[in-house]
Amino acid sequence: MPFIQKCLHISLLFIALCMPAVAATQATASISTNTIYLGDTFYLTVQVDDTGSQYQLDTSVLSDDFNVSSPSRSQQTSYINGDFTQQTTWTVSLQAKSVGKLTIPALSLNGLTTQAIPIEVKQPGKQQQSTSSDTIFIENTINKDSVYIDQPVIVDTKIFVSENVTNGDIQPPTLNDASIEPIDVNQQQNQVIRNGLRYRVFHYQYKVTPSAAGDVSITSPLLTGSVRQVTRVNGWQDRVKTTPINIRGNNLTLTVKSMPAGFKGDWLISEDVRLIENNDLQTEQHFVGEPITRSISLQVASIALDKMPEIDLNYDKSLRVYPDQDDLKQGTINGLIYSQRTISHAIIANKSGELVLPEIKVAWWNSKTEKQEYATLPAQTLTINAAPQSTSQANSANNIQVNQNPPVTDTSNTEIGNRQAPQQQTKQLLYWQISTLVLLLLLIALSFYHIKITRHHTVTAKVAKPPKSNASFKTLLKTLKEAKPNQVYLALLQYGQVQQADLNKLQQLGELSELDGETKQKLSINLQQLELACAGKAHHWDAQELIKLIKVHHQVTTASDPSQITNLNP
Repeated sequence: MPFIQKCLHISLLFIALCMPAVAATQATASISTNTIYLGDTFYLTVQVDDTGSQYQLDTSVLSDDFNVSSPSRSQQTSYINGDFTQQTTWTVSLQAKSVGKLTIPALSLNGLTTQAIPIEVKQPGKQQQSTSSDTIFIENTINKDSVYIDQPVIVDTKIFVSENVTNGDIQPPTLNDASIEPIDVNQQQNQVIRNGLRYRVFHYQYKVTPSAAGDVSITSPLLTGSVRQVTRVNGWQDRVKTTPINIRGNNLTLTVKSMPAGFKGDWLISEDVRLIENNDLQTEQHFVGEPITRSISLQVASIALDKMPEIDLNYDKSLRVYPDQDDLKQGTINGLIYSQRTISHAIIANKSGELVLPEIKVAWWNSKTEKQEYATLPAQTLTINAAPQSTSQANSANNIQVNQNPPVTDTSNTEIGNRQAPQQQTKQLLYWQISTLVLLLLLIALSFYHIKITRHHTVTAKVAKPPKSNASFKTLLKTLKEAKPNQVYLALLQYGQVQQADLNKLQQLGELSELDGETKQKLSINLQQLELACAGKAHHWDAQELIKLIKVHHQVTTASDPSQITNLNP
Protein backbone atom coordinates (compact mmCIF):
# COMPACT_ATOMS: atom_id res chain seq x y z
CA MET A 1 0.00 0.00 0.00
CA PRO A 2 2.72 2.59 0.78
CA PHE A 3 4.32 1.67 -2.51
CA ILE A 4 1.08 2.34 -4.43
CA GLN A 5 0.64 5.71 -2.71
CA LYS A 6 4.23 6.64 -3.58
CA CYS A 7 3.63 5.83 -7.32
CA LEU A 8 0.43 7.84 -7.30
CA HIS A 9 2.22 10.88 -5.86
CA ILE A 10 4.95 10.63 -8.52
CA SER A 11 2.35 10.43 -11.31
CA LEU A 12 0.47 13.48 -10.01
CA LEU A 13 3.73 15.42 -9.78
CA PHE A 14 4.63 14.51 -13.38
CA ILE A 15 1.20 15.59 -14.62
CA ALA A 16 1.50 18.87 -12.72
CA LEU A 17 4.89 19.55 -14.30
CA CYS A 18 3.60 18.85 -17.82
CA MET A 19 0.41 20.90 -17.63
CA PRO A 20 2.09 24.35 -17.78
CA ALA A 21 3.96 23.33 -20.94
CA VAL A 22 0.75 22.19 -22.62
CA ALA A 23 -1.08 25.33 -21.56
CA ALA A 24 1.74 27.53 -22.86
CA THR A 25 1.55 26.19 -26.43
CA GLN A 26 -1.34 28.06 -28.00
CA ALA A 27 -2.06 30.18 -31.09
CA THR A 28 -3.63 33.65 -31.03
CA ALA A 29 -4.65 36.16 -33.75
CA SER A 30 -5.16 39.92 -33.42
CA ILE A 31 -5.67 43.11 -35.48
CA SER A 32 -5.17 46.73 -34.50
CA THR A 33 -8.87 47.73 -34.91
CA ASN A 34 -12.15 46.04 -35.74
CA THR A 35 -13.42 48.96 -37.85
CA ILE A 36 -11.81 49.02 -41.31
CA TYR A 37 -12.36 51.35 -44.28
CA LEU A 38 -12.61 49.99 -47.80
CA GLY A 39 -9.19 50.11 -49.48
CA ASP A 40 -7.29 50.41 -46.18
CA THR A 41 -4.33 48.21 -45.49
CA PHE A 42 -4.37 46.61 -42.04
CA TYR A 43 -2.25 43.93 -40.39
CA LEU A 44 -3.21 40.54 -39.00
CA THR A 45 -0.79 39.22 -36.36
CA VAL A 46 -0.68 35.48 -35.54
CA GLN A 47 1.44 34.19 -32.59
CA VAL A 48 2.37 30.70 -31.41
CA ASP A 49 4.07 30.25 -28.06
CA ASP A 50 6.63 27.87 -29.50
CA THR A 51 9.23 27.62 -32.25
CA GLY A 52 9.88 25.04 -34.90
CA SER A 53 9.43 24.33 -38.61
CA GLN A 54 6.33 22.23 -37.91
CA TYR A 55 4.27 25.43 -37.59
CA GLN A 56 3.18 26.65 -41.04
CA LEU A 57 0.59 29.39 -41.55
CA ASP A 58 -1.97 28.79 -44.35
CA THR A 59 -3.67 32.04 -45.44
CA SER A 60 -5.63 30.65 -48.43
CA VAL A 61 -8.95 30.84 -46.47
CA LEU A 62 -8.58 34.64 -46.35
CA SER A 63 -8.50 35.22 -50.14
CA ASP A 64 -12.30 35.17 -50.58
CA ASP A 65 -12.88 38.44 -48.72
CA PHE A 66 -9.40 40.03 -48.62
CA ASN A 67 -6.39 40.86 -50.76
CA VAL A 68 -3.61 38.98 -48.96
CA SER A 69 0.13 39.65 -49.07
CA SER A 70 2.83 37.09 -48.30
CA PRO A 71 3.22 36.71 -44.52
CA SER A 72 6.45 37.66 -42.80
CA ARG A 73 7.70 35.35 -40.00
CA SER A 74 9.91 36.01 -36.96
CA GLN A 75 11.01 33.94 -33.96
CA GLN A 76 12.01 35.03 -30.47
CA THR A 77 13.50 33.14 -27.51
CA SER A 78 14.05 34.66 -24.05
CA TYR A 79 15.09 33.58 -20.54
CA ILE A 80 14.13 36.08 -17.82
CA ASN A 81 14.23 35.35 -14.06
CA GLY A 82 14.25 31.65 -14.63
CA ASP A 83 11.37 31.76 -17.12
CA PHE A 84 12.17 30.30 -20.53
CA THR A 85 9.83 31.46 -23.34
CA GLN A 86 9.65 30.85 -27.09
CA GLN A 87 7.47 32.63 -29.63
CA THR A 88 6.82 32.59 -33.41
CA THR A 89 5.03 35.56 -35.00
CA TRP A 90 3.48 35.98 -38.47
CA THR A 91 2.42 39.39 -39.84
CA VAL A 92 0.03 39.50 -42.83
CA SER A 93 -1.07 42.63 -44.75
CA LEU A 94 -4.78 42.59 -45.70
CA GLN A 95 -7.21 44.73 -47.71
CA ALA A 96 -10.97 44.18 -47.59
CA LYS A 97 -12.68 43.63 -50.97
CA SER A 98 -16.16 44.82 -50.05
CA VAL A 99 -18.13 46.90 -47.57
CA GLY A 100 -20.05 45.20 -44.75
CA LYS A 101 -19.54 42.89 -41.79
CA LEU A 102 -16.83 40.33 -42.46
CA THR A 103 -15.02 37.70 -40.43
CA ILE A 104 -11.36 36.74 -40.34
CA PRO A 105 -11.77 32.96 -40.03
CA ALA A 106 -9.90 30.69 -37.62
CA LEU A 107 -6.46 29.65 -38.86
CA SER A 108 -4.82 26.25 -38.24
CA LEU A 109 -1.14 25.66 -37.43
CA ASN A 110 -0.08 22.05 -36.81
CA GLY A 111 -3.10 21.22 -34.69
CA LEU A 112 -3.37 24.67 -33.11
CA THR A 113 -6.27 26.96 -34.03
CA THR A 114 -6.66 30.72 -33.69
CA GLN A 115 -9.92 32.41 -32.81
CA ALA A 116 -12.15 34.03 -35.46
CA ILE A 117 -12.21 37.87 -35.52
CA PRO A 118 -15.29 39.85 -36.67
CA ILE A 119 -14.66 43.18 -38.44
CA GLU A 120 -16.75 45.93 -40.05
CA VAL A 121 -15.73 47.46 -43.36
CA LYS A 122 -17.03 50.99 -44.09
CA GLN A 123 -16.83 53.45 -46.94
CA PRO A 124 -13.93 55.90 -46.52
CA GLY A 125 -14.88 58.85 -44.33
CA LYS A 126 -13.53 62.01 -42.76
CA GLN A 127 -12.24 60.00 -39.82
CA GLN A 128 -9.21 59.13 -41.98
CA GLN A 129 -8.20 62.62 -43.00
CA SER A 130 -5.27 62.82 -40.55
CA THR A 131 -3.60 61.20 -37.59
CA SER A 132 -4.87 62.05 -34.14
CA SER A 133 -2.29 64.78 -33.69
CA ASP A 134 -2.40 65.98 -37.33
CA THR A 135 1.20 64.91 -37.86
CA ILE A 136 0.23 63.39 -41.25
CA PHE A 137 -2.56 64.69 -43.52
CA ILE A 138 -3.50 65.05 -47.22
CA GLU A 139 -4.94 68.01 -49.16
CA ASN A 140 -6.66 67.53 -52.55
CA THR A 141 -7.71 70.13 -55.14
CA ILE A 142 -9.26 69.91 -58.63
CA ASN A 143 -8.83 72.25 -61.61
CA LYS A 144 -12.51 72.07 -62.74
CA ASP A 145 -15.76 71.31 -60.96
CA SER A 146 -17.88 70.80 -64.13
CA VAL A 147 -16.89 68.89 -67.30
CA TYR A 148 -18.39 66.89 -70.18
CA ILE A 149 -18.13 63.14 -70.64
CA ASP A 150 -14.57 62.15 -71.69
CA GLN A 151 -13.24 65.57 -70.66
CA PRO A 152 -10.37 65.09 -68.17
CA VAL A 153 -9.80 66.93 -64.90
CA ILE A 154 -6.55 67.20 -62.94
CA VAL A 155 -6.53 66.12 -59.29
CA ASP A 156 -3.67 67.74 -57.36
CA THR A 157 -2.63 65.93 -54.14
CA LYS A 158 -0.20 67.14 -51.46
CA ILE A 159 0.83 64.87 -48.58
CA PHE A 160 2.16 66.55 -45.41
CA VAL A 161 4.34 64.31 -43.20
CA SER A 162 6.08 65.27 -39.93
CA GLU A 163 6.78 61.74 -38.63
CA ASN A 164 8.96 58.84 -39.67
CA VAL A 165 6.86 56.76 -42.12
CA THR A 166 8.12 53.33 -43.17
CA ASN A 167 6.83 51.16 -46.03
CA GLY A 168 4.83 54.15 -47.28
CA ASP A 169 2.66 53.70 -50.37
CA ILE A 170 0.29 56.09 -52.11
CA GLN A 171 -2.76 54.66 -53.92
CA PRO A 172 -4.47 56.78 -56.63
CA PRO A 173 -7.93 58.33 -56.27
CA THR A 174 -10.96 56.26 -57.24
CA LEU A 175 -14.08 57.01 -59.28
CA ASN A 176 -16.48 54.57 -60.89
CA ASP A 177 -16.86 54.80 -64.69
CA ALA A 178 -13.64 56.75 -65.16
CA SER A 179 -10.06 56.25 -66.30
CA ILE A 180 -7.34 57.51 -63.94
CA GLU A 181 -3.73 58.10 -64.98
CA PRO A 182 -0.84 59.44 -62.87
CA ILE A 183 0.98 62.51 -64.19
CA ASP A 184 4.73 62.78 -63.72
CA VAL A 185 5.50 65.63 -61.33
CA ASN A 186 8.80 66.92 -60.05
CA GLN A 187 9.08 65.09 -56.72
CA GLN A 188 11.45 67.57 -55.13
CA GLN A 189 10.52 67.55 -51.43
CA ASN A 190 9.49 70.91 -50.01
CA GLN A 191 9.31 71.74 -46.32
CA VAL A 192 6.70 73.97 -44.70
CA ILE A 193 5.82 74.90 -41.11
CA ARG A 194 2.20 74.75 -39.95
CA ASN A 195 0.93 75.10 -36.41
CA GLY A 196 4.49 74.93 -35.13
CA LEU A 197 5.24 71.59 -36.87
CA ARG A 198 7.70 71.12 -39.72
CA TYR A 199 6.26 69.01 -42.57
CA ARG A 200 7.79 67.39 -45.63
CA VAL A 201 5.44 67.87 -48.59
CA PHE A 202 5.03 65.20 -51.30
CA HIS A 203 3.27 66.28 -54.52
CA TYR A 204 1.18 64.01 -56.84
CA GLN A 205 -1.13 64.68 -59.81
CA TYR A 206 -3.70 62.47 -61.52
CA LYS A 207 -5.71 62.86 -64.73
CA VAL A 208 -9.28 61.66 -64.18
CA THR A 209 -11.49 61.16 -67.27
CA PRO A 210 -15.15 60.35 -66.45
CA SER A 211 -17.21 58.30 -68.92
CA ALA A 212 -20.66 58.61 -67.31
CA ALA A 213 -22.77 61.72 -66.67
CA GLY A 214 -24.02 62.88 -63.26
CA ASP A 215 -22.84 64.39 -59.97
CA VAL A 216 -19.98 62.25 -58.72
CA SER A 217 -17.43 62.22 -55.90
CA ILE A 218 -13.76 61.46 -56.47
CA THR A 219 -12.36 59.55 -53.49
CA SER A 220 -9.07 60.90 -52.18
CA PRO A 221 -5.76 59.09 -52.73
CA LEU A 222 -4.80 56.79 -49.85
CA LEU A 223 -1.51 56.80 -47.93
CA THR A 224 -0.66 53.49 -46.28
CA GLY A 225 2.37 52.46 -44.26
CA SER A 226 3.59 52.51 -40.68
CA VAL A 227 4.71 55.19 -38.24
CA ARG A 228 7.86 54.18 -36.39
CA GLN A 229 8.15 55.56 -32.90
CA VAL A 230 11.16 55.02 -30.57
CA THR A 231 10.76 55.40 -26.80
CA ARG A 232 13.49 55.16 -24.13
CA VAL A 233 13.01 52.27 -21.66
CA ASN A 234 16.08 52.96 -19.55
CA GLY A 235 19.50 54.47 -19.97
CA TRP A 236 20.74 51.76 -22.28
CA GLN A 237 17.62 50.33 -23.95
CA ASP A 238 15.03 51.76 -26.43
CA ARG A 239 11.71 50.35 -27.43
CA VAL A 240 10.52 50.62 -31.07
CA LYS A 241 6.78 50.76 -31.71
CA THR A 242 5.32 50.52 -35.20
CA THR A 243 1.77 51.74 -35.80
CA PRO A 244 0.01 51.15 -39.18
CA ILE A 245 -1.59 54.20 -40.83
CA ASN A 246 -4.25 54.70 -43.51
CA ILE A 247 -4.64 58.40 -44.35
CA ARG A 248 -7.01 59.94 -46.91
CA GLY A 249 -7.67 63.57 -47.70
CA ASN A 250 -10.85 65.39 -48.65
CA ASN A 251 -13.05 63.92 -51.38
CA LEU A 252 -13.78 66.03 -54.48
CA THR A 253 -17.23 66.68 -56.01
CA LEU A 254 -17.57 66.88 -59.80
CA THR A 255 -20.48 67.48 -62.21
CA VAL A 256 -20.22 65.49 -65.45
CA LYS A 257 -22.43 66.74 -68.32
CA SER A 258 -23.76 64.62 -71.18
CA MET A 259 -22.92 65.12 -74.88
CA PRO A 260 -24.85 68.14 -76.28
CA ALA A 261 -28.00 67.14 -78.15
CA GLY A 262 -27.06 69.02 -81.34
CA PHE A 263 -23.59 67.51 -81.75
CA LYS A 264 -23.06 65.61 -85.04
CA GLY A 265 -20.38 62.96 -85.46
CA ASP A 266 -18.31 60.84 -83.09
CA TRP A 267 -17.98 62.55 -79.69
CA LEU A 268 -14.64 64.32 -79.20
CA ILE A 269 -14.12 67.13 -76.67
CA SER A 270 -10.97 69.23 -76.31
CA GLU A 271 -9.58 72.75 -76.11
CA ASP A 272 -7.72 72.34 -79.42
CA VAL A 273 -7.75 69.84 -82.33
CA ARG A 274 -5.37 69.98 -85.30
CA LEU A 275 -5.08 68.01 -88.58
CA ILE A 276 -1.64 68.24 -90.19
CA GLU A 277 -0.51 67.09 -93.66
CA ASN A 278 3.11 65.99 -93.20
CA ASN A 279 3.94 65.64 -96.94
CA ASP A 280 3.69 68.31 -99.64
CA LEU A 281 2.24 66.14 -102.41
CA GLN A 282 1.74 69.04 -104.85
CA THR A 283 5.46 69.75 -105.31
CA GLU A 284 6.32 66.21 -106.39
CA GLN A 285 5.89 64.42 -109.72
CA HIS A 286 3.84 61.23 -109.64
CA PHE A 287 3.84 58.34 -112.12
CA VAL A 288 1.66 55.31 -112.76
CA GLY A 289 2.81 52.35 -110.65
CA GLU A 290 5.05 54.39 -108.35
CA PRO A 291 4.05 54.67 -104.64
CA ILE A 292 2.88 58.04 -103.30
CA THR A 293 3.75 58.29 -99.60
CA ARG A 294 1.30 60.25 -97.45
CA SER A 295 1.44 60.99 -93.70
CA ILE A 296 -1.29 62.73 -91.66
CA SER A 297 -1.20 63.67 -87.94
CA LEU A 298 -4.20 64.33 -85.69
CA GLN A 299 -3.32 66.28 -82.52
CA VAL A 300 -5.89 66.58 -79.70
CA ALA A 301 -5.30 68.52 -76.47
CA SER A 302 -6.15 67.08 -73.05
CA ILE A 303 -7.24 63.61 -74.10
CA ALA A 304 -6.04 60.12 -73.21
CA LEU A 305 -4.30 58.07 -75.89
CA ASP A 306 -6.96 55.35 -75.73
CA LYS A 307 -9.62 57.97 -76.52
CA MET A 308 -7.96 59.13 -79.77
CA PRO A 309 -10.37 58.80 -82.73
CA GLU A 310 -9.60 57.07 -86.02
CA ILE A 311 -8.97 59.17 -89.17
CA ASP A 312 -11.40 58.37 -92.01
CA LEU A 313 -9.59 58.90 -95.35
CA ASN A 314 -12.68 58.41 -97.59
CA TYR A 315 -10.55 57.10 -100.48
CA ASP A 316 -12.19 55.57 -103.55
CA LYS A 317 -12.42 51.80 -103.21
CA SER A 318 -10.63 51.25 -106.53
CA LEU A 319 -7.49 53.01 -105.23
CA ARG A 320 -4.77 50.71 -103.91
CA VAL A 321 -3.69 51.83 -100.41
CA TYR A 322 -1.00 50.16 -98.25
CA PRO A 323 -1.24 51.49 -94.64
CA ASP A 324 1.44 51.41 -91.95
CA GLN A 325 0.68 50.85 -88.27
CA ASP A 326 -0.61 54.02 -86.56
CA ASP A 327 1.88 55.87 -84.36
CA LEU A 328 0.45 57.09 -81.00
CA LYS A 329 2.37 59.38 -78.64
CA GLN A 330 1.94 62.28 -76.22
CA GLY A 331 3.74 65.59 -75.82
CA THR A 332 3.35 69.15 -74.52
CA ILE A 333 2.64 72.22 -76.69
CA ASN A 334 2.36 75.63 -75.00
CA GLY A 335 1.72 74.02 -71.62
CA LEU A 336 -1.06 71.70 -72.90
CA ILE A 337 -0.70 67.93 -73.07
CA TYR A 338 -1.48 66.71 -76.62
CA SER A 339 -2.16 63.17 -77.79
CA GLN A 340 -1.16 62.53 -81.40
CA ARG A 341 -2.15 59.84 -83.89
CA THR A 342 -0.06 59.66 -87.08
CA ILE A 343 -1.19 57.52 -90.00
CA SER A 344 1.24 56.78 -92.85
CA HIS A 345 0.36 54.92 -96.03
CA ALA A 346 1.37 54.43 -99.66
CA ILE A 347 -0.94 55.07 -102.62
CA ILE A 348 -0.33 53.46 -106.04
CA ALA A 349 -2.21 54.86 -109.04
CA ASN A 350 -3.12 52.44 -111.85
CA LYS A 351 -3.76 54.99 -114.58
CA SER A 352 -2.56 58.40 -115.66
CA GLY A 353 -4.62 61.55 -115.33
CA GLU A 354 -6.01 63.39 -112.31
CA LEU A 355 -6.20 61.68 -108.92
CA VAL A 356 -8.51 63.37 -106.38
CA LEU A 357 -7.74 62.86 -102.68
CA PRO A 358 -11.01 63.75 -100.87
CA GLU A 359 -11.43 66.17 -97.97
CA ILE A 360 -10.69 64.84 -94.47
CA LYS A 361 -12.82 66.23 -91.64
CA VAL A 362 -12.88 65.52 -87.88
CA ALA A 363 -15.78 66.86 -85.80
CA TRP A 364 -15.08 68.01 -82.21
CA TRP A 365 -16.62 70.02 -79.36
CA ASN A 366 -14.67 73.08 -78.22
CA SER A 367 -14.81 73.08 -74.42
CA LYS A 368 -13.83 76.77 -74.32
CA THR A 369 -16.41 78.18 -76.74
CA GLU A 370 -19.06 75.50 -76.06
CA LYS A 371 -19.52 75.02 -79.83
CA GLN A 372 -19.01 72.27 -82.39
CA GLU A 373 -16.05 72.77 -84.73
CA TYR A 374 -14.25 70.83 -87.48
CA ALA A 375 -10.57 70.11 -88.07
CA THR A 376 -10.21 69.89 -91.86
CA LEU A 377 -7.71 68.97 -94.57
CA PRO A 378 -8.95 70.24 -97.97
CA ALA A 379 -9.27 67.95 -100.99
CA GLN A 380 -6.22 67.66 -103.26
CA THR A 381 -5.92 66.91 -106.98
CA LEU A 382 -2.72 65.18 -108.08
CA THR A 383 -1.52 64.77 -111.67
CA ILE A 384 -0.47 61.19 -112.45
CA ASN A 385 1.94 60.92 -115.38
CA ALA A 386 2.34 57.89 -117.60
CA ALA A 387 5.04 55.44 -116.55
CA PRO A 388 8.43 56.43 -118.09
CA GLN A 389 9.81 54.02 -120.74
CA SER A 390 13.23 52.43 -120.42
CA THR A 391 16.01 53.43 -122.88
CA SER A 392 15.93 50.19 -124.90
CA GLN A 393 12.16 50.38 -125.35
CA ALA A 394 12.38 54.02 -126.46
CA ASN A 395 14.99 53.07 -129.09
CA SER A 396 12.81 50.18 -130.32
CA ALA A 397 9.85 52.53 -130.65
CA ASN A 398 11.97 55.00 -132.61
CA ASN A 399 13.16 52.24 -134.95
CA ILE A 400 9.59 51.13 -135.57
CA GLN A 401 8.57 54.68 -136.37
CA VAL A 402 11.46 55.08 -138.83
CA ASN A 403 10.66 51.80 -140.61
CA GLN A 404 7.00 52.72 -140.86
CA ASN A 405 7.75 56.00 -142.70
CA PRO A 406 6.92 55.51 -146.44
CA PRO A 407 9.80 56.04 -148.91
CA VAL A 408 9.91 59.47 -150.50
CA THR A 409 9.49 59.36 -154.29
CA ASP A 410 11.42 61.91 -156.30
CA THR A 411 9.06 63.24 -159.00
CA SER A 412 11.49 65.75 -160.40
CA ASN A 413 12.53 63.42 -163.28
CA THR A 414 8.90 62.96 -164.29
CA GLU A 415 8.35 66.69 -164.32
CA ILE A 416 11.49 67.20 -166.43
CA GLY A 417 10.47 64.34 -168.70
CA ASN A 418 7.16 66.06 -169.31
CA ARG A 419 9.04 69.01 -170.65
CA GLN A 420 11.33 66.96 -172.91
CA ALA A 421 10.96 66.83 -176.65
CA PRO A 422 9.18 63.85 -178.35
CA GLN A 423 12.47 62.40 -179.53
CA GLN A 424 13.80 62.22 -176.01
CA GLN A 425 10.63 60.39 -174.92
CA THR A 426 11.18 57.85 -177.75
CA LYS A 427 14.73 57.15 -176.56
CA GLN A 428 13.55 56.69 -172.99
CA LEU A 429 10.85 54.28 -174.14
CA LEU A 430 13.48 52.21 -175.95
CA TYR A 431 15.64 52.15 -172.81
CA TRP A 432 12.67 50.96 -170.75
CA GLN A 433 11.86 48.18 -173.18
CA ILE A 434 15.45 46.91 -173.18
CA SER A 435 15.59 47.04 -169.35
CA THR A 436 12.31 45.16 -169.07
CA LEU A 437 13.58 42.42 -171.34
CA VAL A 438 16.78 42.03 -169.34
CA LEU A 439 14.83 41.82 -166.08
CA LEU A 440 12.50 39.20 -167.59
CA LEU A 441 15.45 37.04 -168.62
CA LEU A 442 16.99 37.34 -165.15
CA LEU A 443 13.67 36.37 -163.56
CA ILE A 444 13.46 33.24 -165.74
CA ALA A 445 17.02 32.28 -164.84
CA LEU A 446 16.35 32.73 -161.12
CA SER A 447 13.23 30.57 -161.37
CA PHE A 448 15.16 27.68 -162.89
CA TYR A 449 17.86 28.08 -160.20
CA HIS A 450 15.25 27.97 -157.43
CA ILE A 451 13.70 24.80 -158.82
CA LYS A 452 17.11 23.17 -158.91
CA ILE A 453 17.92 24.06 -155.31
CA THR A 454 14.51 22.84 -154.11
CA ARG A 455 15.13 19.37 -155.52
CA HIS A 456 18.21 18.94 -153.29
CA HIS A 457 16.31 19.66 -150.06
CA THR A 458 13.40 17.63 -148.74
CA VAL A 459 12.31 20.13 -146.07
CA THR A 460 12.78 23.90 -146.04
CA ALA A 461 13.27 25.42 -142.58
CA LYS A 462 11.21 28.51 -142.07
CA VAL A 463 12.71 31.10 -139.83
CA ALA A 464 10.38 32.22 -137.05
CA LYS A 465 9.89 35.84 -136.52
CA PRO A 466 11.10 37.06 -133.17
CA PRO A 467 8.19 37.54 -130.77
CA LYS A 468 7.05 41.08 -130.19
CA SER A 469 7.77 40.81 -126.46
CA ASN A 470 11.47 39.91 -126.88
CA ALA A 471 12.70 43.48 -126.32
CA SER A 472 10.56 44.06 -123.23
CA PHE A 473 11.41 40.56 -121.93
CA LYS A 474 15.17 41.23 -122.18
CA THR A 475 14.69 44.61 -120.48
CA LEU A 476 12.66 42.93 -117.72
CA LEU A 477 15.35 40.29 -117.04
CA LYS A 478 18.01 42.99 -116.86
CA THR A 479 15.90 45.00 -114.39
CA LEU A 480 15.14 41.92 -112.27
CA LYS A 481 18.86 41.26 -111.82
CA GLU A 482 19.19 44.73 -110.26
CA ALA A 483 16.30 43.83 -107.86
CA LYS A 484 14.99 47.39 -107.43
CA PRO A 485 11.24 47.01 -106.67
CA ASN A 486 9.96 50.22 -108.31
CA GLN A 487 11.91 49.65 -111.56
CA VAL A 488 10.87 45.99 -111.66
CA TYR A 489 7.23 47.05 -111.18
CA LEU A 490 7.37 49.37 -114.24
CA ALA A 491 9.25 46.84 -116.39
CA LEU A 492 6.70 44.11 -115.52
CA LEU A 493 3.79 46.41 -116.31
CA GLN A 494 5.28 47.31 -119.72
CA TYR A 495 6.09 43.65 -120.48
CA GLY A 496 2.53 42.61 -119.62
CA GLN A 497 1.02 45.41 -121.74
CA VAL A 498 2.92 44.09 -124.80
CA GLN A 499 1.07 40.79 -124.32
CA GLN A 500 -2.25 42.29 -123.15
CA ALA A 501 -2.91 45.89 -124.21
CA ASP A 502 -5.64 46.42 -121.59
CA LEU A 503 -3.49 45.17 -118.67
CA ASN A 504 -3.23 47.82 -115.91
CA LYS A 505 -2.54 45.74 -112.77
CA LEU A 506 0.27 43.33 -112.06
CA GLN A 507 -2.17 40.79 -110.61
CA GLN A 508 -3.77 40.50 -114.08
CA LEU A 509 -0.46 39.16 -115.37
CA GLY A 510 -0.80 36.17 -113.05
CA GLU A 511 -4.53 35.75 -113.66
CA LEU A 512 -4.20 35.74 -117.48
CA SER A 513 -1.16 33.47 -117.50
CA GLU A 514 -1.45 29.90 -118.87
CA LEU A 515 0.74 28.47 -116.12
CA ASP A 516 -0.37 25.47 -114.07
CA GLY A 517 -2.28 26.16 -110.84
CA GLU A 518 0.62 25.89 -108.37
CA THR A 519 3.04 27.99 -110.48
CA LYS A 520 0.35 30.59 -111.12
CA GLN A 521 -0.26 30.87 -107.35
CA LYS A 522 3.47 31.32 -106.70
CA LEU A 523 3.57 34.08 -109.33
CA SER A 524 0.57 35.89 -107.77
CA ILE A 525 2.11 35.73 -104.26
CA ASN A 526 5.45 37.07 -105.54
CA LEU A 527 3.68 39.95 -107.35
CA GLN A 528 1.84 40.85 -104.11
CA GLN A 529 5.17 40.88 -102.24
CA LEU A 530 6.61 43.12 -104.97
CA GLU A 531 3.74 45.61 -104.54
CA LEU A 532 4.32 45.72 -100.77
CA ALA A 533 8.04 46.32 -101.35
CA CYS A 534 7.16 49.19 -103.73
CA ALA A 535 4.98 50.70 -100.99
CA GLY A 536 7.97 50.91 -98.66
CA LYS A 537 6.91 47.94 -96.53
CA ALA A 538 9.51 46.01 -94.57
CA HIS A 539 8.44 42.90 -96.49
CA HIS A 540 10.47 40.06 -97.99
CA TRP A 541 10.46 39.93 -101.79
CA ASP A 542 12.52 37.35 -103.71
CA ALA A 543 13.72 38.73 -107.07
CA GLN A 544 15.48 35.47 -107.99
CA GLU A 545 12.28 33.51 -107.61
CA LEU A 546 10.44 36.04 -109.81
CA ILE A 547 13.10 35.61 -112.54
CA LYS A 548 12.43 31.85 -112.63
CA LEU A 549 8.64 32.34 -112.68
CA ILE A 550 8.76 34.99 -115.44
CA LYS A 551 10.99 32.76 -117.62
CA VAL A 552 8.49 29.91 -117.28
CA HIS A 553 5.62 32.29 -118.05
CA HIS A 554 7.42 33.67 -121.12
CA GLN A 555 8.22 30.19 -122.40
CA VAL A 556 4.60 29.03 -122.01
CA THR A 557 3.24 32.21 -123.60
CA THR A 558 5.63 31.96 -126.58
CA ALA A 559 4.86 28.27 -127.13
CA SER A 560 1.10 28.89 -127.16
CA ASP A 561 1.29 31.90 -129.56
CA PRO A 562 -0.23 30.80 -132.92
CA SER A 563 1.77 33.47 -134.77
CA GLN A 564 5.00 31.62 -133.99
CA ILE A 565 6.31 28.88 -136.37
CA THR A 566 7.94 25.87 -134.81
CA ASN A 567 10.87 24.18 -136.63
CA LEU A 568 10.32 20.46 -137.14
CA ASN A 569 12.86 17.83 -138.14
CA PRO A 570 11.76 14.84 -140.23
